[in-house]
Amino acid sequence: MSHSRAKLNAYGRRLLCERIESGFPVRVAARMVGISHARAYIIWHRYTAEREAAFQLRSSRPHRSPRRTSPRIELRIERARRRKRWGPLRLQWLLGIARSTIYAVLRRLGLSRRRDLDPAPPPARRYERPTPGDLIHVDTKKLGRLVPGGGKRFWDLKVTGHGGAGWEYVHIAVDDRSRVLYAERLASERAGDAASFLARALAYFADRGVQVRQVMTDNHFSYTHGRLFRAVREAWGIEHITIPRYTPRWNGKAEAAIGILLREWAYARPYMDNRARAIAFSRFVHSYNHPASTASSEASHRCNDFSRTSTTSVGTTPSPRPRHRTPVHARAVRDTSRSETAPRGERLGFDD
Repeated sequence: MSHSRAKLNAYGRRLLCERIESGFPVRVAARMVGISHARAYIIWHRYTAEREAAFQLRSSRPHRSPRRTSPRIELRIERARRRKRWGPLRLQWLLGIARSTIYAVLRRLGLSRRRDLDPAPPPARRYERPTPGDLIHVDTKKLGRLVPGGGKRFWDLKVTGHGGAGWEYVHIAVDDRSRVLYAERLASERAGDAASFLARALAYFADRGVQVRQVMTDNHFSYTHGRLFRAVREAWGIEHITIPRYTPRWNGKAEAAIGILLREWAYARPYMDNRARAIAFSRFVHSYNHPASTASSEASHRCNDFSRTSTTSVGTTPSPRPRHRTPVHARAVRDTSRSETAPRGERLGFDD
């Protein structure tokens, strides 16, 4: 037997028994090791009966617990806990059992926390492609537009009238190897906007000498059934990979980039209007792709790897582009301005 308040460990109990065997009285040997003579007699009698097995660690749990909750009641508590997902306070009214009893049973069964009811997630399978351009991760994030004066996250605003300021969608493309980010703010996530974003993202990587071979997306309709999106992929000769349903962790690099955007740009500080947030968006993505000298060595290594690959491993001539595609600017961030002829809601600009 061993516990946190035990006076003797296995070595001390062995020393006690050796002294008694050598001729010391039990009371004297007990005083020498600092325990009571009653406990010394228990250790000595156990040693005479079990010999070396008496020094092994064993549980302090009693052999019999006549006042323990019956298995039938424990099964009722477990079934109600798994079915209702309630805590002991609510289960006591449903089952008519004391809350302390329910809590003790749940702790004994390993169901005292809500997360214990959910199955354990599968182990993470981390991967990274060896060459920039082998795979890019594409995803979108829906954000509410800001009314003049700021948003509700930082200010106590009361929206009047029908609806709010509308929505805007951040489309991102992240290289699997270098984590270089290409991002745009667009008015929707429809197939047309998704296809045009993919074409500009591919041109951005191609202008830097990186040939994209595969693109990974979720199962959104614009990616899986959009004819324009498929036409852009076929024109560039790119393979499309879709993740299984309800497994966003497969596209985890895009999810991580979205989380960084939200923490360090969208919700980093209060913005007075949508135009201020758009300006900060351009600056943030530029700083993300061009870390300063004080940045971490890993970020600098990845950016250098991307630049080195764009000039040596792919070749001197970039990958051919489709002839029907319109020329685009080689910028990491593109915010299309609203024109007079374009319908309202199709394009976003800094003056939104």
